Amino acid sequence: MQNRSAVSLFGLAALLGSLLLSGCGQVNTSTQVGTSLSGNWSFTPSGSNIVLNLGFTQGAYETVSAVARLNGSSCVSPTTDILLTGSVAGGNNQMMLVSSAFNGTTLTLEGQVSGDGKAIAGAVWTFTGGNCGSLGKSNVTATGYTAIDGTYTGTFVSTGGTQIPVSALIEQTSQPNADGQFALSGTATFTGANCFVDQPSITTSLVTGNSFSMTYTDPGSSAVLNAAGTLNGQATQLNITSWSITGGPCNGESGTATLTEQEQNL
Repeated sequence: MQNRSAVSLFGLAALLGSLLLSGCGQVNTSTQVGTSLSGNWSFTPSGSNIVLNLGFTQGAYETVSAVARLNGSSCVSPTTDILLTGSVAGGNNQMMLVSSAFNGTTLTLEGQVSGDGKAIAGAVWTFTGGNCGSLGKSNVTATGYTAIDGTYTGTFVSTGGTQIPVSALIEQTSQPNADGQFALSGTATFTGANCFVDQPSITTSLVTGNSFSMTYTDPGSSAVLNAAGTLNGQATQLNITSWSITGGPCNGESGTATLTEQEQNL
């Protein structure tokens, strides 16, 4: 009798364990998230100069979070951080992010994430209430930008016609800062002009959406080069729309440049 009771109790425990494991599996399936998201993105409506630049701070597991800034609209300062949280649902990879209130406005961002996490189709933003509520609901184009990461070469051309060949090793941070923006590091070798005493390195920088800026400082002199421009989606070309040098033999020189990626960093 005692053995039969022990067997019955063992069978009951096994059954309960099986049910619990089955239940846990169902819960995990229902809350499972889809493809993870990361990196530097922009969202723009058609025919508008308004752009939402965004950096994903966490893009996997149960929470997707990002920090964004809205440019081109007077409803909010372009330096206001818009904090978004949400998820990418498992199965259909549907993304939904909802912001904390900013200037009385709430932003909802939706779209379907591709399997590799490099594209978001059918993206829609909805601004509700507050100063930016008039922006309403709109279809937007989502663009994910590959990190600037590799060896880039090109020529800095001054307004006076001086040409300065350059080879630059540049690396972008994988995670954004508290404002959803990314930073660069690296060095550059300028040839054909005695603008710098030593090899200058990047001391300050910023990457957000398709825009970047960086400052090179020569440790052997007072020379500083400031450059700003745009990048394409694959970050294979950096279009420097303006650069200027302060200090050193090339003090006052300014102009434009195009840098093309030759080799990616390993």
